[in-house]
Amino acid sequence: MTMTTSELIAPPDDQHRAATLDTAYARALVALHRSLRYPELPSTVGAGAVSRVEQLGDGLTTIAFSPDAVGQRHLQAVFGFRLAEFVDLAMMSSRLARETALLAEPPDATVVHTVCLDAEGRILGYVGLLGSRDVIPRRLDDPARSRYPVESAHGVDLLTPFADQAPTTHQVFEIKRFVRAGDVPAGQTRDRVPWHLILALGRSVLTMGRPLLIGDSRENGALRHLRLVGFDPLVIPDTKPALPRTSLMWSSYLVPDPAVPFASLVPDDLASYLDAIEEGLAGDHDPTWQRRLLARLSAVRRERPRVGPGPGEEAS
Repeated sequence: MTMTTSELIAPPDDQHRAATLDTAYARALVALHRSLRYPELPSTVGAGAVSRVEQLGDGLTTIAFSPDAVGQRHLQAVFGFRLAEFVDLAMMSSRLARETALLAEPPDATVVHTVCLDAEGRILGYVGLLGSRDVIPRRLDDPARSRYPVESAHGVDLLTPFADQAPTTHQVFEIKRFVRAGDVPAGQTRDRVPWHLILALGRSVLTMGRPLLIGDSRENGALRHLRLVGFDPLVIPDTKPALPRTSLMWSSYLVPDPAVPFASLVPDDLASYLDAIEEGLAGDHDPTWQRRLLARLSAVRRERPRVGPGPGEEAS
């Protein structure tokens, strides 16, 4: 683990003062972004939406869009939500955010933003798809291709096993920042936000031509949802992920059970899983709605024909 010089020589009182300032900054940042509303966002995106989930009787609207579909204000809203919620989860450094006076995460190579809003226009959830930095498309096993953030963090090559199944790096996207607002109370809205995001994300990747998806996740995060909707990801266990202290996300891997890297092709029957999710979200909103949705997904998987092993899998 790297330690900066200032931390080595800072007196205890200074360290305590800095920690107090970090906490105050984090609280103010989170409160700011949770107070903001963007009811005009769906209409602003309009026909430029990559996908849209709405009118399911729950007051939620989820919309996926490219950065050029909105103006700077809405992009700042998205990156601000990302920063605030990950700082609140202690997965982004509140100290770096404070010392650099950040109100939003710096823009990156995200090509599709997906946001879930409530009836007032507050952002309740988010997931992004980040594209390749290659200016020209390259083969997945090209040693000159750019590395995705997840590959750099874990020190792995996620693309080469799929070199014969995905055309180029321009058809590979990293799932980023799958998160729900931390103050949404327990109940149906809290449970429905991730399903809205997964439904919109699934529709987006079908529109985008079934790309290869990569990322990292704990088993109870994005990996769980991907498996529930038919993905069979290649997972690389026992990596030692790390980021430099100059990265906002450096602390996210300093946990006993860090996220593991994965890669997966889009299943041929994804549309059937998405239909099952939409039917579950649009059905009766009683306490058993999620159980019925999961039963629908299980039924879709049972109807799937048995296929041979994919990359990294053994035949049974």
